Amino acid sequence: MSIALRLAPSEQRVLDLLRYRGPMSRAELSRESDLAPPTLSRLIQQLLDRGLVIESEKVRDGQRGKPAQLVRLNPRGAFAAGIAVQSEYVEGCIVDMEGGVCASARLPLPTLAPDQVGAAASHMLGQLIAEAGIDISRLIGAGVSMPGVALGAYGSGTRPEGNNDLPDEFEDWKPLDLQAFFAGVLELPCWLENSSKAVALAEMYYGEGQRLGSFAVMHIAYGFGGGLILDRRPFRGARGHAGEFGGLFPYSSIRPSGRDLLAYLGERMARPPRHVRDVVIEDIPEHLLHGWAERVYPCMHDLCRFLTVALDLDGIVLHGLIPEKLLHLLADLVRQRVPPTLPPELVMPRVVVSPLSASSLSVGAASLPLHYTTAATP
Repeated sequence: MSIALRLAPSEQRVLDLLRYRGPMSRAELSRESDLAPPTLSRLIQQLLDRGLVIESEKVRDGQRGKPAQLVRLNPRGAFAAGIAVQSEYVEGCIVDMEGGVCASARLPLPTLAPDQVGAAASHMLGQLIAEAGIDISRLIGAGVSMPGVALGAYGSGTRPEGNNDLPDEFEDWKPLDLQAFFAGVLELPCWLENSSKAVALAEMYYGEGQRLGSFAVMHIAYGFGGGLILDRRPFRGARGHAGEFGGLFPYSSIRPSGRDLLAYLGERMARPPRHVRDVVIEDIPEHLLHGWAERVYPCMHDLCRFLTVALDLDGIVLHGLIPEKLLHLLADLVRQRVPPTLPPELVMPRVVVSPLSASSLSVGAASLPLHYTTAATP
C-alpha cells in the first residue's frame, strides 16, 4: 500500500521552500511563505507528525535570544520510484524526499512488446524496493518516462485526442492508455511524462536548475528534445508542446541528435558505434568530435539565440546520452559565438552542461510523483 500525501497548498508551499532553500528556521519559513507564525507552527507540527520534515541543529538567525531550531525535509519521509523506458533498455530507481538515489538498475529490452516491457518494469521495481530497504507504505508511487513528443500536462498520461506521439519503434504503444497500463503492471499510482520533460524536472530539483529561476533544458538522446522551467515551474504551453525543440529541425536534415551523430560517424569510421550508449569518446578521433560539433552548431546557435531574445532566461542546460565531452564542445561554441550576434542590451544566459549522469532519465521520472504531490502548483 503506497502513501497518499494529500497535502494542503500551504503544506506544499513549505515543502517547496525547504527543498529549494535547505534547512530554515520557523521565522524564515513564516516570512517566506507569508504564513502567520501561529499558522506556520501548527503546519510544521502536522508535517513533523507525518514524518515529512524533521528538526535539525539550532543556529542564530540574526535575532537576539536563544538560537532557532531549523526545520528540514526528512529524506526518509517519503520515496518515489522512477521508470525510464527507452528503445533498448528500461532503467529504474528509488529516490528519497531530497532526491537521493536509494537504488538503481537497468535491464536490456530484447523486445518492445508492452506486456514484456511491463513485466520487466514490474520485476525491476520489486528488486529496487528490496535493495533500497524502504517501507513500501512510504512510497508515493511511480513516475514513468518514455521518448516522444509531449504526452500531456505533467503527470497526466496520454493525450485525450488520440494516439500517443511516440517513435515508430513504439508502434504497439501508441493506442494504449499509458498511465493506466503502468499503474496496472506496477500496482502503484503512476504519473507519466516524456523523457525530455522528465529530465527538465530532474534539473530543476537536483541539477543546475537548483540555482536558476528560469531556464531551458536541451536533451540530446537519439532525438532532440527539451523542456522549459519558468519561474521555477514547468511551462507546457497551451497544448503541452512547449520545449519540443526537435520540431525546429526536420529529421531529413542535420540536427543535434544521437541519430545524426551515429550517421556522421558511420560515414567516417571503419567500425562505428551502433547505438548512442556505445559511443566511447576515446575511440573517436578528435577531428570527428569537433567536426560533428561544427556540423550541428548552426542549429544550436539559432535555438539559443531565439531563447535568449524571446524568454530572457537565466540559463540554458545541455543534457543528454551523448558523451559529456561533446556536450562541452557544443556549450563552448555557444558561449563564444552567440553573444556577438545579440543586440547589446540583451544578456546571454549561462550555458552549462548538466552535472547529472545519464541515470537522470529515471531520476527525472521519479521526480514526477514528488512534484505532482508536494509542489505548490504541480
